[in-house]
Amino acid sequence: MDIIPPQKIKIIDIEGKGRGVIATQDIKNGETIEICPILYISKEEADFIKNKAEVLKYYCLEQVDNDKLCVMFGYGSIYNHDSENPNADIDYREGKSDNYLYFKAIKDIKAGEEIVYDYEFDDGKVEFLKSK
Repeated sequence: MDIIPPQKIKIIDIEGKGRGVIATQDIKNGETIEICPILYISKEEADFIKNKAEVLKYYCLEQVDNDKLCVMFGYGSIYNHDSENPNADIDYREGKSDNYLYFKAIKDIKAGEEIVYDYEFDDGKVEFLKSK
């Protein structure tokens, strides 16, 4: 699969949040925002990232539904969380051995708007590994 760099987004500093991703052009509901390569890792590698790494801890994603751990590349670890009003969601091709994470718009996103998704910490579907 060819990876095409995202054309409609950029990373900026967002007051009170740190870095985040915003749309540079309008993005339509259902449109793929970004395809992020992922690298599957072992539990031992994830434990190291979770407990010892300072920067990498933000790049590790636990995919509870398919019992896998991975490191996200691209802008994947920069998108901020919003459980109440997300405008994007992720699809990690559950049950498949796909090596990509797909960020898709779940509503129209205007140029200049921050792109956020629900990390789903509360229901256990997807959980970023946090440092202690």
